[in-house]
Amino acid sequence: MQCVICKRGRVAPGKTQAELKVGSDHLLVPVDAEICAECGEAYYSTDTMRYLERVREDFVQKTIAPPSIGRVYQVS
Repeated sequence: MQCVICKRGRVAPGKTQAELKVGSDHLLVPVDAEICAECGEAYYSTDTMRYLERVREDFVQKTIAPPSIGRVYQVS
């Protein structure tokens, strides 16, 4: 498959980290996806999207509490 974003890259199976934004929090979730070798665009399957929705909901409901891996600072 050819990437619909860059129109140049070939898309192949791989692993990536999906980023979910929940308020000011960002969750990095390792998932399988189809990834463009040229621009890095990730295409998720229906099953992966459902998994990401469950992770998001579990985080909102505080069923999961993943560890923090850094800090974010805002300069005003």
